[in-house]
Amino acid sequence: MVNICRNFTDVCNSRLALPFAFFAMIIANVLVLFRLIKKAIYNTSTDDGLFTPTRDALQEIFPRASSQQIARYEKIVNQADELDPVLIISPNLNWINQYGEQAYHLVMDGFATEGLQNARRDENSRCVFHFRNGRELVDVRDAIRQRLINAFYIPPSLQATHPHGQTVPVGTAWILTKVGARDSDFWEDDSFFLTL
Repeated sequence: MVNICRNFTDVCNSRLALPFAFFAMIIANVLVLFRLIKKAIYNTSTDDGLFTPTRDALQEIFPRASSQQIARYEKIVNQADELDPVLIISPNLNWINQYGEQAYHLVMDGFATEGLQNARRDENSRCVFHFRNGRELVDVRDAIRQRLINAFYIPPSLQATHPHGQTVPVGTAWILTKVGARDSDFWEDDSFFLTL
């Protein structure tokens, strides 16, 4: 008799669990549908705060830039397709003091024109470079590394074993990808200008 009651209770619980799970699944799907509709109407980011507005990202990368400069850089980024890599180089004043502004412009022009004929990938900004994909970005970096080695540096951990090597890079490399109409994902690439 006790087993019959237990079995009856288990059957009742499982019969109640199935409709509840089905009902919960329908509610969850409706809520997701409402979120998707809201995002489509208001064109908001798909990850709710995980990405940064492009203007804020550029202001973090270039803290001393004027509003006009930020607007110019933002225009270049906005011309990129979603998820295309944009290389942003903030200058290293120590490198410029060592080699001069003309040498700095030579390196930036290299990033702007490498592999292109009669075209630039930076709208003459000399700091914001749009690439079609990550492979193109790496190929350009490798070509510049072959031609303009002094723009790259030996990592601090190996500088003692290479006392005459370059100890500072031409700048700080940031990679930015456009996500949606106004947001971006960006990060500093510490290894971009390493030689070894």
